[in-house]
Amino acid sequence: MHLKRNFGTPTTAILAIALLICFLSCGDIDPEPTDEQLRFAEFFFFPTAPYIDKSYVEKISEEELASKQIDFEVEKQAIQEVYSNFHKAFMEEDMKALTKTLDIRQGIEYGTTTGIVYGWNDIKIYIEANWEKSDCRDDPNWVATDFYIRPKNIQSPWMEASVTGITFYYDPGSHTCYVGLAQFYFTKRSGKWRIHQINGTKYFSDDKYFAP
Repeated sequence: MHLKRNFGTPTTAILAIALLICFLSCGDIDPEPTDEQLRFAEFFFFPTAPYIDKSYVEKISEEELASKQIDFEVEKQAIQEVYSNFHKAFMEEDMKALTKTLDIRQGIEYGTTTGIVYGWNDIKIYIEANWEKSDCRDDPNWVATDFYIRPKNIQSPWMEASVTGITFYYDPGSHTCYVGLAQFYFTKRSGKWRIHQINGTKYFSDDKYFAP
C-alpha cells in the first residue's frame, strides 16, 4: 500500500517563498533587490492588501488612475442619494431605513459633541437615546459638497469617498438637537455606497482625488 503524499498550504507557501527568493537573487549582480522585483513580490503575495499602492500595475500615476477608473458625476449622484436618505431616515426616526444607508461593519464611527462612538451597537444605542430626548428636524434636501473619491486598491480593496455635509448633534445641556457641518466617509462595497464614518478618523481630502 502506497501512501499518497499531500502538499498542504504550509508546503506550498515554502515552495513559493523559495521560488521568490530565487527570482529576487538569480541573474542580479546587485545584492539589493530592485524596485520592480519588490513590487512583483508585493503584488504576488498581497494582491488585495489595503495599504499597498497598486497604481504601478498599470504604470500610471494615482491621479491618472482615479480619472481613468471613476465616472465622477455618476458616483457623486449615488453618494448624494445615500446622504439624502440618511437625513430623511434620521428625521423620521426610522432605524430600518437608516441602517440601509450605513456600512455597519467593523470600523464604523460616529462623531458626537462629546467624542467618537465606536461600533454599530453603541452607535445605535446613542442614536435611539437622542431620538427619545429630542426631535431632529431640518431640510432633507441638503446637498453634500467637497467630494473626494478614491479608486479601490489604492488605500483599500474597495472605492472610498469623503464629503462635507451636515449631521445632527444632540446638546445635553439644552436637550435639543441641532445641525452642523460634518465629514462623511463612504465605502462602496458590493456595488453600493454606504456611510461608514461621520466625523471619524478616515476622512481624506487629497487633491488628487477631488471630484470636479
